[in-house]
Amino acid sequence: MLESLHLAPAFFPRFMTLANGYFVSVRDFSLGQLNFRFDESGNLTGGDTLAIGETYYSYLVNDEPRLVSQQSAFTGSAWQMRTVLYEFDAQGIFADSLLLREEILSSGESTAGQAFHYDGNVLTCLAGSVHPSSSINDFRIWMTTYDGTEITHVAPWNPGPLPLHAYITSWGILRTLDARYVLSFFVRGDEEMELWFLGLEADGLSNSSIHIQDVESNHLLNGLTLFEHEGSLIYSFTEITWDGSFGGGAQVAAFPLGILLDANESRPELPTELALAAYPNPFNPNSTITFTMPASGVAEVTIFDVQGRKVETLIHETLHAGTHQTSWSANEAASGTYYCRLSTPDDSRVIPLILLK
Repeated sequence: MLESLHLAPAFFPRFMTLANGYFVSVRDFSLGQLNFRFDESGNLTGGDTLAIGETYYSYLVNDEPRLVSQQSAFTGSAWQMRTVLYEFDAQGIFADSLLLREEILSSGESTAGQAFHYDGNVLTCLAGSVHPSSSINDFRIWMTTYDGTEITHVAPWNPGPLPLHAYITSWGILRTLDARYVLSFFVRGDEEMELWFLGLEADGLSNSSIHIQDVESNHLLNGLTLFEHEGSLIYSFTEITWDGSFGGGAQVAAFPLGILLDANESRPELPTELALAAYPNPFNPNSTITFTMPASGVAEVTIFDVQGRKVETLIHETLHAGTHQTSWSANEAASGTYYCRLSTPDDSRVIPLILLK
């Protein structure tokens, strides 16, 4: 039996079995992430505290713990979204951290949930963002994969159209045995209560297929879990009711993966050439930069002043073909003309940016 600990209220508990003991990690909102190490007999042997954001996922690589933190912070003009991987050695001692993704969302856009999956080789991280309007919630999906060496980002895309006034909760992501994906989420609106499943190809983009399970109008879902077994998607979730008519319970269901992954729907066409644009322009002090890539590869988006001096590198990473977005917050820059350059191994584009303060 593990030695008992007397802690203040703690959240997001993580428990992992090491080669020579156990690793326990919990979140204390006053102190940070509390990590404890126990020997094989359950005796406490050490611990430390990391000032990281909420830890929503954990897994082991060669008996070494990994914690995944999804973080968000308001920069003063927009929300910043970060996904960070924290690595520990086989004794459960902190070793290193790796920034998997960092995005500054557009004005009015905010974070809206996350999901993670590790299949023994690839870590898949999914985050949602939403830009509400008077009638719809405009969602975007941000997916990142990490194979232990390379970080790959999927261009953000919208899973809608959703029903009017609907929103998404209980995200889920599964990487299948043939390296495709199933995305799931609970859609709740004025008239609809549905559990959606979307099929994604190996590049993380939707293949336009969808499977929907209706949910009772007075039910809420949480604890969504996905796994693959003999060609079927097995999923389970916990139901509760907001009106007290049903105390709660668990459901397990399944359907053939081919319904999603072998659909014959046509996929959106990829761009045929490199393109770069910014809006607003002129701007003060934030401008959203949109660019398209006809093929996957390393992309760099850089800001220069009129004398050709580098001001800031916004992106330098491997991206899939498609449309991508980033933003420049020029809070510290002086008014004037700047230049944004998009570079790939095969081509480049440059556009002027006019900052008016």
